Amino acid sequence: MNFKIQTINRHRMTVDGEGVTTLIGLYGCPLQCKYCINQRVLKEAPYKEYTKEELLNVVMQDYCYFVATQGGITFGGGESLLHADAIRDFIGILPEHVNVNVETSLWVEQKSLEELLHLVHQFIIDIKTMNPLIYEAYTKQSNEKVIQNLNYIVKEQMQWKCKIRVPRIPEYNDESDIVNSVSILKNMGFKTIDVFDYIIK
Repeated sequence: MNFKIQTINRHRMTVDGEGVTTLIGLYGCPLQCKYCINQRVLKEAPYKEYTKEELLNVVMQDYCYFVATQGGITFGGGESLLHADAIRDFIGILPEHVNVNVETSLWVEQKSLEELLHLVHQFIIDIKTMNPLIYEAYTKQSNEKVIQNLNYIVKEQMQWKCKIRVPRIPEYNDESDIVNSVSILKNMGFKTIDVFDYIIK
């Protein structure tokens, strides 16, 4: 399984997980979010294919940084879990003491999450909203898969390895919706929840 990669950004500090990380921007996303920061790239820009061995050679340039800071690799996108098989195989050849994080919307089949839930160090989950009507208006998709995958994480008692991100989305949600979303997520056992503002250009 080859990776379809848009960008590789090195030397990121505490923005995509602990310590120094390398962000791997993977190609493809099932959502159509109005304010997507990667919208043009996902639709127009070409991607480059890497084998797991080729990608390993690139990221291991920073192995000492990863070990010293408890950092590692963060797979983003797009929707990184569309590449679950490739990420699983990559973890299999990665040296010890290098964390692997995954940024995801959870809008994938549960099988993709199952493959990685117990292998990945941290999941950074862009939940958007728990309100199904607002979610569909903003993403053009139902949030049923998201709810199903959140429930699977709860079933496996893996809420502790998840950081949930709930954005303020202009023209779509408001503070009452954010409070409601955060309350639902806390009741599901998720403790690390980041509420933030979208920066719209």
